[in-house]
Amino acid sequence: MRKFLLIILLMPAITSAQIMDDFTDGNFNQAPVWQGHESDFIINKQKQLQLYATEQGLSCLMTPLNFNELYEWNFWVKLAFSPSDNNQASIFLVSDSEDLSASCNGYFIKLGETGSEDAIELYRQYGNSTVLVARGINGLLKDAFSVRIKVTRDDGHWEIWADSTGGKDFRLQAAGDEEYWQTYSWFGIQCKYTSSNATKFYFDDIYAGVLQVDHTAPILLDAMATSASNLTLSFSEPMQDIAASQASNYQVDNDFGSPLAAGCDPFDKSRVHLLFTDEFIEGKNYQLTATNLKDMAGNPMPPSTVAFSYHLAGAFSVVINEIMVDPDPTVALPGSEYVELLNCNDEPVDLTEWQLTIGGTGKTLPQIIIPPHGYHILTGTGNDSALSVYGPATAITGLSLLNEGNTITIRNRDGAVIHSVTYSDAWYNNAFKEAGGWSLEQIDPANPCGQSDNWKVSSDPSGGTPGSINSVYSSNPDSLSPFIEYLAVEGDSIVRIHFSEVMDSTGLSDPATYFADQGMGNPVKVALSAPGYHSVSLYFDKHFLADVIYRLTLKGIIRDCCGNTIQKDIYSNFALPYPVNPQDLVINELLNNPRATGTEFVELFNRSNHVVSFSNLRLACRDATTGDIKTPCIINADGRLMFPGDYMVLTKDPLLVKADYFTENPGAFNVMPSFPSFANAMGTVVLCTVEGTIIDEFPYNEDLHFALLNSTKGVSLERVDYNRPATEAGNWHSAAQNVGFATPGYRNSQFMHVGDSDDEVAIEPQTFSPDNDGFNDQLFIICKFTEPGYVVTIRIYDSEGRLVKLISGNQLAGAENIFTWDGTTETDDKAPVGIYIVYTEAFSLSVKMKQFKHIAVLAGK
Repeated sequence: MRKFLLIILLMPAITSAQIMDDFTDGNFNQAPVWQGHESDFIINKQKQLQLYATEQGLSCLMTPLNFNELYEWNFWVKLAFSPSDNNQASIFLVSDSEDLSASCNGYFIKLGETGSEDAIELYRQYGNSTVLVARGINGLLKDAFSVRIKVTRDDGHWEIWADSTGGKDFRLQAAGDEEYWQTYSWFGIQCKYTSSNATKFYFDDIYAGVLQVDHTAPILLDAMATSASNLTLSFSEPMQDIAASQASNYQVDNDFGSPLAAGCDPFDKSRVHLLFTDEFIEGKNYQLTATNLKDMAGNPMPPSTVAFSYHLAGAFSVVINEIMVDPDPTVALPGSEYVELLNCNDEPVDLTEWQLTIGGTGKTLPQIIIPPHGYHILTGTGNDSALSVYGPATAITGLSLLNEGNTITIRNRDGAVIHSVTYSDAWYNNAFKEAGGWSLEQIDPANPCGQSDNWKVSSDPSGGTPGSINSVYSSNPDSLSPFIEYLAVEGDSIVRIHFSEVMDSTGLSDPATYFADQGMGNPVKVALSAPGYHSVSLYFDKHFLADVIYRLTLKGIIRDCCGNTIQKDIYSNFALPYPVNPQDLVINELLNNPRATGTEFVELFNRSNHVVSFSNLRLACRDATTGDIKTPCIINADGRLMFPGDYMVLTKDPLLVKADYFTENPGAFNVMPSFPSFANAMGTVVLCTVEGTIIDEFPYNEDLHFALLNSTKGVSLERVDYNRPATEAGNWHSAAQNVGFATPGYRNSQFMHVGDSDDEVAIEPQTFSPDNDGFNDQLFIICKFTEPGYVVTIRIYDSEGRLVKLISGNQLAGAENIFTWDGTTETDDKAPVGIYIVYTEAFSLSVKMKQFKHIAVLAGK
């Protein structure tokens, strides 16, 4: 806030009997001395007097004054809430008693009332009664506000002036006559509040005394070109409207001449806006000369000249640099959501009338100027004062950030995207800090398109760095060329390309860049996807045919937003997708108990003969108590395609999975905005449609893992044969150690097709080595019967005829069954290397007992 101390110092000397306190001395117990409920007030970091109570109440501060010299009162007040009868402030201009809560006589300004017509009111109090002297404009104080008020008295005539922006451009609010006047000894502040507002009253720049007269000439401080034909002038004080609005009072050199129109800013008369017919040349130096101007008091300004130049605020001139989405519980910063902007230019940037969009909600920014390489904090209503100690802060009505993630975009006044960030709670990569109180910070502002690769959770002990250089700042350039991440078919003639990163939109709009075979040719229309420019939709004039796979080729110069180009022609396939039927896609691998540095994933395999789309599919789990499907999560709302024989890894953070495990197919990863929570011990993975049709389901538990593992943390469960049911216990095994305990995006280490023999009972392989190396780790006992109803018992004996393991005891079997032995004994010890007998008994009510004996070899490495 600008203090008006300078103006007061330039006035004739003020006697000690008057009141002047801007609290810059950091206290309120001397020069002047305030008394009353001192323990309920503090001087905050902004050097303002602030109510700081702990519960509801009525708190007052008083200071003595000399009533004989009282002709003007001037003060700044902020209430960070919408006032009411139970939450209001009263400024006692004069009182004959230091106890404002008791019967007294005097005059006071009342700020706050019930309803939406709140106005500034002046009352005279006599005893316990009041009489209204003057009332200002209705609705001026209906919401949270910061206002500067000036009250003058002249032989019984009272006037109330106010600047609703907190500045000094006073407008007359009301006038009234009240001649009663007597001996008064006190000036005071009274706060009435409920507990929720016990710290939301602020006061500053208090003056009471003789009329203040301004004899100082205004100064032209600077000029800034806010567009190619607009210039904003800043003065040291509010300017007189009539003179400031004369276009002929301004001249620009280089034969540019006078503006077409001129006028004071309606919210800050210390700023004058000029509109020119011609446009400034970018980067060229100009000089403006202003003459015949006066301040509000009529003081003339001598002819003044100031230099300026025009610089276009293009993409990434201002970037979103820090985001506090979940301030609770607080660490050391105020408990306020905020978005920090950084000016990356060597010139100041005027953000007035720019657009801030969060999700689908757009907000027009007020007057904000960010200096070269400076910061500005945007926060919610009532939070700007607490955050302004860290840097310039502006309250934006309705600013709200979703904890799980959203898209934040800033656009200039012409609607052009300057920067956009789609953040996610996966960016924390720290469960403790994700719980609240820590901001997300950009690593390298010179890499504004880095998204998740260029953001980290703050490492500052306070939880964030609003208004200053980020704690995680370091050089983090993007040197990788972009590529096609995947294609999605949006209709029978529309295909959307999704790129691996944010792209330079200027190289994407030419239809000649794209070519589809099978007679499709070039698209007739290209639609870019703002604000992230992460994808582009191609419209063709022919319909796609079923069962035809098309190849889309991209030619020409295509860049990401950091300038990295695609070095050669690239291509990708697409086709009309088929509806997904049960068992078309199967759950092929699960990591439900990741390492501390990792994250969960589910791998799918397309075992059908059709191209399918994820648009209608959900990944979910089942409630352990009710068995109901819960937390169905969108896999890919864009409708990503999956071809026959493809693998797809579903996860919240592919980077974490790739950091922990090798993958030979880095493109087979799909980011899910939210992910079901799968318990470590046991649970159920469900792949279903949005209507609830089950495509595949896997009830897992820890017993499915290889029994000799010391720990299953970070070890995935792999499906042995995707053609066998997921519910078949022997169809799952721990991923092999020699592949790093998981195979995301490619063929499972434990993959094996079994059951090709025509024998009623067969074993595969005859020699196996249960060392979890991914090769013949299990012995499969395959039972095929010509009719149902068989009961099967399978025992494993060593070469001495001793029972080693009971695999199946009188188990009702189907027509085809596969049982497994993992090489462990009944006590879950590893059986020694050697020859073993697999003895199988099978009988039914219609068939007598059948007995089968097979020899198996348990080998070492």
